[in-house]
Amino acid sequence: MTIGQKIILSKDQLSQLLSKIHKDKKLIGPVRMPDGDVTFETIKDVNDIIFDYVNDYEPLKRFWFPAKEKLLEFDLNNNKEIKTPPLQEPAVIFGIRSCDLQGLLHFDHFFSGAFKDNYYWDKRDAITVISMACNTPMDTCFCICCDGGPSLEKGFDLQLTDLGDNYLVDIGSQKGIDVLNLLSATFQYADEQEEQKRQQLMQACDEKMVKTAYLAKAIIQITNNRINEDLLDEMGAECFSCGGCTHVCPMCSCFDVNDVMCSETHGERFRCWDSCQYSGFTREASGHNPRNKAKDRIKRRFYHKLSYAYLKQDGHPGCVGCGRCITVCQALNLLDITAFVKRLRREGQTDKNQNTLVATQVSGREN
Repeated sequence: MTIGQKIILSKDQLSQLLSKIHKDKKLIGPVRMPDGDVTFETIKDVNDIIFDYVNDYEPLKRFWFPAKEKLLEFDLNNNKEIKTPPLQEPAVIFGIRSCDLQGLLHFDHFFSGAFKDNYYWDKRDAITVISMACNTPMDTCFCICCDGGPSLEKGFDLQLTDLGDNYLVDIGSQKGIDVLNLLSATFQYADEQEEQKRQQLMQACDEKMVKTAYLAKAIIQITNNRINEDLLDEMGAECFSCGGCTHVCPMCSCFDVNDVMCSETHGERFRCWDSCQYSGFTREASGHNPRNKAKDRIKRRFYHKLSYAYLKQDGHPGCVGCGRCITVCQALNLLDITAFVKRLRREGQTDKNQNTLVATQVSGREN
């Protein structure tokens, strides 16, 4: 087997493979909770893994970017001892959807800038990713608008596509090959017919998506700072500044760092998720806050998501189309990214019509 090849894996073989992974490493996968919701968690019994799911309501970034993460402990006694957390144990994440995987690739880029974040890469290097292409999107999904799915061309160690009787497996890395070698089996390579079936399934998935987010117009308007202040005032009045949209976003990576004294001589440094939608996010030491109004924070959030400056810097928009912000928004779904784009496009169309009206009036052609 080599990277880039495609093989066929029967459903029995996949069950055997998951059992071997479970014995060898920590296995994380989708399970159904008593209330019927699906969540990804450490697998205790491989029989708990489910396959008829769409996605977790929470982003899987929590496995490589925890909501609260201890960075170090310090002791102020004579030895002034500093302890760092133990290394991350190896783990396999099975069943991650393409949208969350695209978010993971964004984190790889974010934490590899001028200063490489060793805390992040300790966890990232320990993770093997087996993604699952999506055949059945939710009503809130729109990954096709953001190149976030329903399948990806890269970034996975293994990518599985359910063809019905078996799985088509894309091999993406040496980590993926090492996982497949646990089976000690000879695999059948995928042929053109099976690849065509995969393409048909992905096309059918595209057609099932009812949400749309036509980002191009919004990117132009945001990049050129053509957002009507009245629209921002309206959005600011609607927003609860709860930060829910940022916490469920697979691509949002803002964090805060705090030192906490546990006793007079012992303390901990930790980092935790933060949100650009919180009123104190940009408050300076002087007390001045350049974005103390909700409308300014909303403008900044979507500038980061959709401006050409960040598109050029990151190589992609700041959205993967998972639809979680639609689900969590408390403002009656008026401020999720699809609603924002539609309102911005509608406002732009209104401005265009008004400009046309002014031009005809000036030229004397208005009846």
